[in-house]
Amino acid sequence: MRRIIVLLAALNLVACAHGGGAPEPAAPESATAAAPVAPKPVATPEATKAAAEADGLARKGDNAGALPLYRSAWMGGVRGKYIAYNAACAASLLGEREEALVWLERAVEEGYDNAKHLQKDPDLGNIRSLPGYAALEQRVIAAEAKQYEAADPALRDELLKRMEEDQQARNALIASNFKDEAAKARMMEVDARNTRWLKGVIAERGWPGSALVGTRASFAAWLLVQHADQDVAFQSEVLPMLEAAVARGEGSAKDLAYLTDRVLVNTGKPQRYATQLEEVNGRMVPKALEDPEKVNERRAAVGLGTLEEYIASFERMKAAATQQKP
Repeated sequence: MRRIIVLLAALNLVACAHGGGAPEPAAPESATAAAPVAPKPVATPEATKAAAEADGLARKGDNAGALPLYRSAWMGGVRGKYIAYNAACAASLLGEREEALVWLERAVEEGYDNAKHLQKDPDLGNIRSLPGYAALEQRVIAAEAKQYEAADPALRDELLKRMEEDQQARNALIASNFKDEAAKARMMEVDARNTRWLKGVIAERGWPGSALVGTRASFAAWLLVQHADQDVAFQSEVLPMLEAAVARGEGSAKDLAYLTDRVLVNTGKPQRYATQLEEVNGRMVPKALEDPEKVNERRAAVGLGTLEEYIASFERMKAAATQQKP
């Protein structure tokens, strides 16, 4: 049995407590002579496994089992804003308030910038009165605001609105375990409409990079292209535009890797970074792949984790979806 998995491409766009995603690799950063950037530690296999197990336990509500594993994962080199945030939630729910605040500060240092989620997350209710929490919240608010700075706010807002509609359509299909034909038709209709609109925008304005629409909305534009599978020619046209945006610092190398693979797969060629998976006899595997032995080298070069971690994250999402069924 072979079933294509629809990729919910806004991975890690919105952090949620105990999200269970794969550990984020370190993003490239530029160092200055005045403030050199210390290299990120390399995660050990044991630490990576501990992080995955911690997320699984936290999703089940076993925070007492998850928190020691989060500690081990962090000490073993698994670093990132989501693992730190999830550990903060686990510690807060266990009443380990001071430790929770330390984890939240780590999340902020790693780039956590979802103020809307932070402010309403009930998991952190135990630590909001602690000295130091308010300052961390303000840092997150400031970081989030930077994601929306744009020369064209109207275009930014339209892109964000369309991305939300895209995700709602996909969530509805996923909730049906991909069986609801009406939800599938709705998703395709949304994709076709977004593609038509974005083609017009790009024809008139060029690629909407972060300077024009802000980082979040530029990601939204990429997402709409990633889901424009009904118009592969358009995806192919955008690819060199995104390459140029990445080269000038207005795009993500990870997003470029995803679109590169999407275009290759949609044109019948082997993919390069193994971002496109399918289910074969109940197991997640990458679609046809060029030079499989070096895939993890290519993934690391653009800031992606290993293929093994990526597949494991999908397996965890599948397991969680199965557990949530009535």
